[in-house]
Amino acid sequence: MLRSSGWGKTLNRTLLKNGRIICPSENLDIIGDLIIEKDKIAYVGKEQPQSNVADTIIECNGCIIMPGAIDMRVQSADPGTEHLESLSDLLSAAGNAGITQLVSLPATSPVVDSAVMIDSLRLRASGCKGALFHLYGAMTQALDNKNMAELGMMAKAGAVGFANSLKSVEDSLLMRRIMTYSKMLNKPVIHHCADPYLSNEADMNESETAIRLGLHGVPSIAETIILERDLNLVALTGCRYHAAHVSTASSVEALRRAKNKGLQVTADTSPAYFLLNDKAAGDYDTAFRLDPPLRDEKDRLAIIEAIKDGTIDVIASDHHPIEMDKKMLPFGQAASGAAGVETLLPLAFSLYFTSDMSLSKIINALSVAPAKAISLTIPRLAKGEQANITIINLSSSSVIRGANFISQSQITPFEHYLIDSKIVGCFVNGVSMTN
Repeated sequence: MLRSSGWGKTLNRTLLKNGRIICPSENLDIIGDLIIEKDKIAYVGKEQPQSNVADTIIECNGCIIMPGAIDMRVQSADPGTEHLESLSDLLSAAGNAGITQLVSLPATSPVVDSAVMIDSLRLRASGCKGALFHLYGAMTQALDNKNMAELGMMAKAGAVGFANSLKSVEDSLLMRRIMTYSKMLNKPVIHHCADPYLSNEADMNESETAIRLGLHGVPSIAETIILERDLNLVALTGCRYHAAHVSTASSVEALRRAKNKGLQVTADTSPAYFLLNDKAAGDYDTAFRLDPPLRDEKDRLAIIEAIKDGTIDVIASDHHPIEMDKKMLPFGQAASGAAGVETLLPLAFSLYFTSDMSLSKIINALSVAPAKAISLTIPRLAKGEQANITIINLSSSSVIRGANFISQSQITPFEHYLIDSKIVGCFVNGVSMTN
């Protein structure tokens, strides 16, 4: 049981006691203690410090102490639809859910396609309590898929990479130019892969379920066609490339081939694609209308194997808040998307219980791998490092309820889903984020 007398305030010295400390970047897996001094880690080890070395002692017996989780795929509703979820609410919800850093996609209103937008949002985020905030710049102006945005200016302003949110860049010449500039700037291209001619009118995955429901299906190859094109352009340009929310077995095979060739390619997926399949949409529940759509069972199993063998590097939330009135429509008319930041870690750790995946592999996919993909400082549990730390109890069963989310974005495909873990602590630069 975790006990504390000092949650919610900055502490001079905090002792995390008797936890299982797992840090992939340090090849560390021990039962021991960790001391936070102001914003830094002052001690990590098996030796038991005396209790008087800290003003606050947190008993972490039975808990995992891990490097702070990084969510590298989040769609903020702010600016544009702040009534649904403000930037402050998003960062607070993420911190409370064990996420110490997040990266926001550019599809806001206005679009994040200039240095001015990046400067403005980073300044606003600096005054918010919660997860640290990073931004992708848009690949194209206003996400028009026609004109390349000011990539150099956005990189200078702090963009960690370039994305096009839920629009694939159709024009191969334009994509080559984006990749060429990104290569010069040493920034990754983060791409949502979906052939628009195969997917624009689709409601869900092409399957027997779609036929039974009378819904338009998109073939899984729609994702892989664009991915294969991109991987060929990566070979041509030498840029860093990240495939977003990979959902199909054929895409996994394409990524394996690219990595075997030595291309600078990484990829992420989200819990929906390794825990659910398209049969979940069988009663027209629009909480299961996502983009990419939920896929076949063979795809789901392929995604799990790809996380295990490292073909898919990162587990991200794919958080995309949607207004209730845009979900309370017939399935084919409803908007795609769902909340994700507040369920990311418990759902990711479900792989430990259901798929025989090691804790180190899951922790790496939630912390070290996303940092490497977008060139953030690698999170480490070591003396002198920033105190960005997540604490999770893997023996605390509960049921996911969107109504309990901090965020106003409460639509989730995991409503009533049983989970076996709970976030019990999160420190961002030494400050406690959990309630």
